[in-house]
Amino acid sequence: MPPRVCFVTCTTWPEISASDALVRDALARRGVAVAARPWNGAVQDFNRFDAVILRSNWDYHHTIDAFAGWLDTLEAAGARVWNPPALVRWNLSKRYLLELEAAGVPIVPSVVLEGEVPARLAALLAERRWPSAVVKPLVSASAHDTALVRDGDASLVVEALATGAMRQPVLVQPFVEEIRTHGEWSVVFVDGTATHTVLKRPGPGEFRVQQHLGGSAEARPAGPAVLAAARGALVALPVQPLYARVDGVETREGFQVMEVEVNEPALFFTLAPAAAKTFATAVCRRLGG
Repeated sequence: MPPRVCFVTCTTWPEISASDALVRDALARRGVAVAARPWNGAVQDFNRFDAVILRSNWDYHHTIDAFAGWLDTLEAAGARVWNPPALVRWNLSKRYLLELEAAGVPIVPSVVLEGEVPARLAALLAERRWPSAVVKPLVSASAHDTALVRDGDASLVVEALATGAMRQPVLVQPFVEEIRTHGEWSVVFVDGTATHTVLKRPGPGEFRVQQHLGGSAEARPAGPAVLAAARGALVALPVQPLYARVDGVETREGFQVMEVEVNEPALFFTLAPAAAKTFATAVCRRLGG
């Protein structure tokens, strides 16, 4: 019987994405069957697959406890999961950025606020002299509930925190203007190799680069400094992943990491189709074929 691989999706987006379809097709040409299964769907037969690969489980952050419990169930059943559940759990909270910083990875300055967050936010911005800052829940994805504080006026964000419209704890970072002027890099790694790089830019009047918010993405070659810094973030991970995406921005201080995604990152295979074949080859290698 040919190997069977599951691409994990979600009930909000149950089908395999256009990007991941390129990997599915490349695996099919190698005799590997791929099926989509929402992590939160009615059918829970993940242990029947030879491998379970987290790909577009993009709604996990809305019910984070249920998702963490689902990971526990997979692990207890002995399912072969990529990336490994322990690494994914570590990556669920953006607190991991502070661990990377402690390991010597250059990150965008980051502060975690918990407890009396509304009262402390304005004081933090004044103390750090951050006239503009990005505030986001520690557990979030796709810029969900991500807010920009402009000109030191945190009143709208404070209100959202006080009313519960924005979840706590939060991560606070200075807004890096180079995102607007130079763009944000995504470096995609497959089994430790940088396969392609993508430059993302926000749309007019926006600070977020996600395409559903008007941002753009194009395949562009990144310079050696970007690649070296991204690789430094990769090797600092507690477990080396099958796939990862390192996001960051070039600043006057050098490349600074903004995110390292090993759960369900978009990997932009439609912009780099050859990398989809590399991903398929890596999966086959891990399957033992």
